[in-house]
Amino acid sequence: MQRRMCSRGVTIGAAAVFALGANPPSDVVPLDQVERGLQGQGWSVFSGREPEPFDVEVLGVWQEISPSSSYILARLAGRGLEESGVIAGMSGSPVYVGDRLLGAVAFSWPFAKEPIAGVTPIESMRRMSEGGALPPVRPTASVTAEQIVQPVSGVESLRDQLELLGGRVENRGGLLWSSVGLGGRAGELLAEALGPTAAAGRMESAEEGSLEAGDAVAAVLVDGDLRLAATGTVTDRIGDTVLAFGHPFLGLGDIAVPMAEAEIVTVVPSLASSFKIANLGRIVGSFDRDRPSGIRGRIGLETAMLPLRVTVRGGAAERFEMRLAPIPALTGSLAAAATLGAIDQATGAGGDRSIDLSARLGLTDREPLEIGQNFDGPSASLDAVVHLLNVIGFIMNNGMAELEIEAIDVEIDLVAERRAVRIIGAHASRQVVKPGSRVELRVEMQPWRGDGYRETIELEIPSDLDDGRYILLIGDGTSIDAARLKLEKFAPRRIEQALDFLDNLKGRSQLAVLGVDTKPGYAVGGEALTRLPGSIRGIWRAAPQGAARALATAIRQEVVVEKGVPLEGLVRVDIEVKR
Repeated sequence: MQRRMCSRGVTIGAAAVFALGANPPSDVVPLDQVERGLQGQGWSVFSGREPEPFDVEVLGVWQEISPSSSYILARLAGRGLEESGVIAGMSGSPVYVGDRLLGAVAFSWPFAKEPIAGVTPIESMRRMSEGGALPPVRPTASVTAEQIVQPVSGVESLRDQLELLGGRVENRGGLLWSSVGLGGRAGELLAEALGPTAAAGRMESAEEGSLEAGDAVAAVLVDGDLRLAATGTVTDRIGDTVLAFGHPFLGLGDIAVPMAEAEIVTVVPSLASSFKIANLGRIVGSFDRDRPSGIRGRIGLETAMLPLRVTVRGGAAERFEMRLAPIPALTGSLAAAATLGAIDQATGAGGDRSIDLSARLGLTDREPLEIGQNFDGPSASLDAVVHLLNVIGFIMNNGMAELEIEAIDVEIDLVAERRAVRIIGAHASRQVVKPGSRVELRVEMQPWRGDGYRETIELEIPSDLDDGRYILLIGDGTSIDAARLKLEKFAPRRIEQALDFLDNLKGRSQLAVLGVDTKPGYAVGGEALTRLPGSIRGIWRAAPQGAARALATAIRQEVVVEKGVPLEGLVRVDIEVKR
């Protein structure tokens, strides 16, 4: 394969220059030699797999815009760039002056009237190989037990997490986000979080290509039946080492992200930001460094990805097999987006629905964690994946022990209508009871459509209760979990307590009763202690601050009945205990 460089008209073999198997420093343009008016030529793929040249005119050097970071500003021309502006997908496009490498097209500005780009000096990119490895970045925001039980806006939660894919890096309009099968609501959220996102096809090619300077390259975050990748351009190839993008990818330091070939179908001009449409090809290596000046990959380096299997049953069952890039900070958001995409693919994105979610999270060196929950209404799909997102976030950033997820299996059972039943009231068969006696709770229920009905729960009053008021909270399992958290001020101190909390979460399809004694207690070491003698309560009152937290009430019993349909609501019944 031959490629033509610059206005000199010199034809240079790929092995000699563009593969650059061992580029000596004399083959680059040092930043201190860059001056306004330099003419050069850049290379990028605009159609197919073959890079094509475009013209570059240096406008000057943008000095020290951040510590140790300077950029070359240049005007691009040719290949329709005068009309399209800098195109998403050009990140990393190599720029040469004569036969010397100047740097990589890295960023531009939306709505700019001219195709002016920032070019990262090649010297900065080659310094990526200096220094040792950095530890993996963990999730930046911890998830509390309260957020799992009663999450804030599902849309905001998922959007905030997806923005970690793009929110760490500014001015990187040259990067193209591409997806396969992630349409519907998942596609909308990705576009809101990442900017222009184009649907990508699969590259059908038996050719054993190798990545060279100017080729399209993709960093793959989700692979398999559904795919999510960021496509840019190779800047430099030194042996099996590939330098690309000219700017950070995720801003996460050291990474492990599969590196794939890509081809460009066409360029779509846009007044805001033009973009390429790409097909994603086979994985040929892995990106291992993510630095301010770009990303580094190695041909042949393998990445062990995290398996994700999603089974959706809503009529006929559909199974989606996927793999996620092993990035702890993004595990939850990638799993949630891929699961939402699978639901959309199998059932469509809108309308009233009811979803039963069950998930099995394989943990390294521990027993698998199994969770289940029920969701109802037009936002059921989104609520389900946000629950998965929060549970994974709780695990990955628990602050007590480092846990690794090695596999995720998700099952979605969907009914295309609402099934939720509201709990609208309750009363006890007797208002005054003896300890150890039995009482009936009659719970008033109102389905989404149809006539109301009554459920009856028989409750045995604890035999060791003292005289006084006894509070009964009746509600769906999730509301009862939320009430327990509030009453006991649960804050796990050990990882076993956190996993036990997750393992014992109740579902919305469960009708539950919580018996609350009005006698005080204490929360110590993540455990609630109730019915303490006065002498023991005195000891905890005198303990150092933070050793124990006073509880105004004590939970004495819990009864759970599975009802098979989502419930919603929480009511209270007070009774009097007399011996």
